[in-house]
Amino acid sequence: MSDASTSPDTDQKTIETDEREPLWQRLLYMLGFWFLGNIAFSLSILLGAVQLVVAFLGGNKNEELAKFSRRLVTYVYECLSFITFDQDEKPFPFGSFPDAGRTDTK
Repeated sequence: MSDASTSPDTDQKTIETDEREPLWQRLLYMLGFWFLGNIAFSLSILLGAVQLVVAFLGGNKNEELAKFSRRLVTYVYECLSFITFDQDEKPFPFGSFPDAGRTDTK
């Protein structure tokens, strides 16, 4: 005789619900990434102003500064994607910091 608590359907449902984190925990991560995303956004604006000064003084942009700025913008995108439930992977510091050329995180 088979017990209902050991049926394959019940085991599968338990595994599926155990893999997802609770919503209250995701809310805490969302708040943290909102904070980090705001810092990265503000820093991006500041780096844009610095890039403008560099362009005025030197005649052309600083490539290293532009590359880092692209990485920051991509990080802000990843934070927003996590906050809006577009992706479930957690951005930096739980994952790697984004590459300069990467724009799609899916």
